[in-house]
Amino acid sequence: MDNRLVNEYMPDYAVSPGEVLEFELNICGMNQQELAKRTGLTPKHIGAIVNSKSSITPETAIKLERAIGMPVQYWMNLETQYREFLARAAEEKN
Repeated sequence: MDNRLVNEYMPDYAVSPGEVLEFELNICGMNQQELAKRTGLTPKHIGAIVNSKSSITPETAIKLERAIGMPVQYWMNLETQYREFLARAAEEKN
């Protein structure tokens, strides 16, 4: 019999990369329009990311890194964890 304790944290919520992006923009004192100019993305696309309607792709992550200094891997990890959470939640719902 295996009596090992498993300490695994499984939150019941996820923070979207868009929420984090909005937070980082506030810290930088930058608005979505300025980020759009700096990244070459449309304001509509930036808004879609902030509102969790669009994913952060590797290409977008590179542009975010250049514009606000947060590493590509940071954005990609946030996106992966968020999508995994949504997939698990959908699976549990079914």
